[in-house]
Amino acid sequence: MTLHQIIEYWSGATQGNVSGKLELELKPILEKGAKYLYLIVWDEDEEIFSWGTMSYSSNRIRKSSLLNSKLTGKYDRRVDYLMLRKIYPDFKVWLFKSENNLELEDELKKKYDQRHCYRGLQGGNRVEITKNIYSHFKSIDWYLNQSDESKNLFDEFFQTVYLAKRRHPDNPKRTFFYGDCLEPKFLRTIDTPQFEPVIETILDVRFY
Repeated sequence: MTLHQIIEYWSGATQGNVSGKLELELKPILEKGAKYLYLIVWDEDEEIFSWGTMSYSSNRIRKSSLLNSKLTGKYDRRVDYLMLRKIYPDFKVWLFKSENNLELEDELKKKYDQRHCYRGLQGGNRVEITKNIYSHFKSIDWYLNQSDESKNLFDEFFQTVYLAKRRHPDNPKRTFFYGDCLEPKFLRTIDTPQFEPVIETILDVRFY
């Protein structure tokens, strides 16, 4: 199933859709209590895209900080998406309103015979894809123009926190895997506040 076939199929199987590159362009379809599929088209020509589910109350596009640099809440794919945002700055977001969002998401994964929600990126599983995104990210001008000190500190964060699947020190049941670790104040909770400024610089976001 190609990217255009997915958009056409979901457009017919859902209760409305909208696309854009700004929060304001996506706002008209957002309604309290509603559920959605999202589709992020990183490179239309190369058919590189990501998809997932969300709701009005748990807006994963907002939590990703793709369209709003202020970090908020937890979202495990957030660091991946923030790196991809710099690699593919002309990305576009689609939202499809559907009460059957989980079923449509699973249907697409079954068609591709995969468990993750990425297409067109190298890697057979979530961790391989993340590492390949990071490798690509380190080759673009945005990253290369950062100071050596910033690069080294960000890499330390990437290896010791982001990939380490950290948990809350006082409640191990509270996980902060992957991009969840960028929830404001969590890095301070695990005594690594030194990473906040470099994350803001390298990923072009802000914690507070």
